[in-house]
Amino acid sequence: MRSNRVTAAALLALAGIGSFHLVLSERRHRDRTVLETARMRQQLLAAQVERPALRAMWGSLAPLDSTERRLHIHRNAWVSAWEAMYCVGALSPAGVADAARALFATPEGLHWWTRVREDRARAAVDKRASQFHALMDTTYQDETGMVLPPPLPQREAADRT
Repeated sequence: MRSNRVTAAALLALAGIGSFHLVLSERRHRDRTVLETARMRQQLLAAQVERPALRAMWGSLAPLDSTERRLHIHRNAWVSAWEAMYCVGALSPAGVADAARALFATPEGLHWWTRVREDRARAAVDKRASQFHALMDTTYQDETGMVLPPPLPQREAADRT
């Protein structure tokens, strides 16, 4: 009788350890996917900086002069890196706020955020990415005193254009 209980307890313990391992493996895989996606995005952004002809595919950048386009792409690369770091737990909410304050220390950084925030918020694919954008918005509002409207949901934004 006792050996059956010991066997059952051992099997339960193994099942628990197996489940825990699966959860951790899934989390590591998700983190690797986030980081790999961020790395690919950074490479694409770097290519646009190195080869200006590639920027022609983004009509929204056409009105900007070459210096503004480079700064736009560079800011986007930094914010994308911060987002990836936040999503995998390598950047805390306080770290996001500190980084955002540095970005928003110039009028150009503030203007850049107002120009891109809705598109970036709509592109957020999960809860952590949405939290990141909410932290960026909160810091923007703290720095400027201006309350931002919530980003439009994807469908409403498509109807607006």
